[in-house]
Amino acid sequence: MKPKHTIWRLMSYSLQYKSSYVILFFTMILGIGLDLGMAWYLNQVTNAAIADGQVLWKSLALTGVIILLLNVINSYVDTYFKTRVSSKIRNRIRLDTLKKLLRLPESHYNENHSGELLSRMTSDNQAIGRACTDTIIDLVRSPLLAILAFVYLLTIQWQLALICVIIGPMTVLIGALYGKSLRRNSQELQTGVGKMTSLLQEIFGSSIVFKTFGLEKKLFGRFHTSSEDISRLEVEGGRIHASLSATAIAVGHFSFIITFVMGALFVSNGSMTIGGLIAFIQLLNHLTWPFTGMASLWGDLQQALGAADRIFKLMDQKHEYTELPEQTINQQPAYVEVDHLTFAYNPSHPVLHQISFAVQPGQVTAIVGSSGGGKSTIFKLLLGLFQQNEGQIRINHTDTQSMKLEELRSYFALVPQDNILYSGTVRENIANGNLNATEDEIRSAAQDANALDFILELPDGFETDIGEGGTFLSGGQKQRIAIARALLRNAPILLLDEATAALDRKSESLVQEALERLMVGRTTIIIAHRLSTIQNADEIIVLDQGEIVDRGSHEQLLAAGGLYQQLVHKGNQTDVIMDPNVSGVSNA
Repeated sequence: MKPKHTIWRLMSYSLQYKSSYVILFFTMILGIGLDLGMAWYLNQVTNAAIADGQVLWKSLALTGVIILLLNVINSYVDTYFKTRVSSKIRNRIRLDTLKKLLRLPESHYNENHSGELLSRMTSDNQAIGRACTDTIIDLVRSPLLAILAFVYLLTIQWQLALICVIIGPMTVLIGALYGKSLRRNSQELQTGVGKMTSLLQEIFGSSIVFKTFGLEKKLFGRFHTSSEDISRLEVEGGRIHASLSATAIAVGHFSFIITFVMGALFVSNGSMTIGGLIAFIQLLNHLTWPFTGMASLWGDLQQALGAADRIFKLMDQKHEYTELPEQTINQQPAYVEVDHLTFAYNPSHPVLHQISFAVQPGQVTAIVGSSGGGKSTIFKLLLGLFQQNEGQIRINHTDTQSMKLEELRSYFALVPQDNILYSGTVRENIANGNLNATEDEIRSAAQDANALDFILELPDGFETDIGEGGTFLSGGQKQRIAIARALLRNAPILLLDEATAALDRKSESLVQEALERLMVGRTTIIIAHRLSTIQNADEIIVLDQGEIVDRGSHEQLLAAGGLYQQLVHKGNQTDVIMDPNVSGVSNA
């Protein structure tokens, strides 16, 4: 992204708070006036100290108190509004970033690690906060203060003032030379932080795995490498900043020494007063340090632009929705037809090939097969998470690709295999199925999912906080809350991805009864491994290598032999349908 384009986009956020920037403009002007006023005040006091006549010391003291009070008040207002504006801009960008993330297609989440996205929401966002207030304002204030200080210097000793003219262009050139390197370093550093965040997320969410398999040393090694890379980039950035600051300071101090020595000569020959020399030194600081500081400010701006580039690159991704959709639930019965469906994540490796089936309202269709056979991909295509390469999906004879995504998804309720819950209370998680549900409806859904008894035994019942992702609940409890959420949604199409896998026999029986009652008049598609989940299905579709190799009822498929019979018998006559290619339950 071009730097000018990034700057203009940042300015669009700043312009939303014009009134605050007007106040900051006045505090900046007043601050400059007070800085120059202090130089004038030092001049007056010094000359008064060596004057022979009567001096109005009370007036000078009162003037000093007024300058002090104005500085205190101006500093408070300036700092408060800078913090306020910076916070509001960061908040606005955070909201816009998450709003974009929520509207991105499923493919984006598959291609980008959550840690990278989290880095843009946190460290990148923080990096641009100061740029929109302190850095931008100081980039205006510094040259303006330098110009006014130079004009004042001319009135004191124009020969000395002309020597200082060389400082500005030199320090600006220094900033330009180092700016590109600082921006590159910032982008690489933020990328490294994103990767490290991703790794930490994986580590913190997998304690049972790394403890069981003894992966602590390996994971520490990976983190050590990532941390060392970040440290190297930070040191490199420090080296660039140090070189920038040292060069700028050298220029400033050289100019100061030259002007101070010459000023002393002018005082000795009577062409400048001592008060004038003191004021000149004070003004010289305001001339040299704004420009030497400009180099560092330019570096800070380049770092912020690097972070902004990453955020705006994310915001420019293609999204699914123009605006965040409202939760909608379609209540009409739904006929689902899949017609010659073909799909591939990678063009050279198709996942589904010419898949066709239809499910009438009230019918139950089960999909079984080996791992990687494409069962879960069918669900993703039905939900519009991906678009098929060939073929059609129709609901009530309407091509789903002609529907808005919010309309398409309003037909579905889903019980995923991974028990995805959100931090919050039990009630909030169940109510996610229908945000307009009453307390009685939430309680009824919990009861139908065989979850009410254990919920009432929790410390705060329905108001119990379940922790991050439901960490305070067992796997079976989480699954039953997910089922209650789907029950509450009461949508016409149910997608059940092994909905009873985490339940014991007793709980499964009760939940199965509830699901069977819910299936009446509704379209149900099941991915299952447990025989009891699918043996009463109206049709069972057997997938192998992305193709339908058999279909029929449980009895018909057993009698016909083939892959289905192998799947059933592989379980040693248990209630688990096994993948013939592995020794455990299939994870479709």
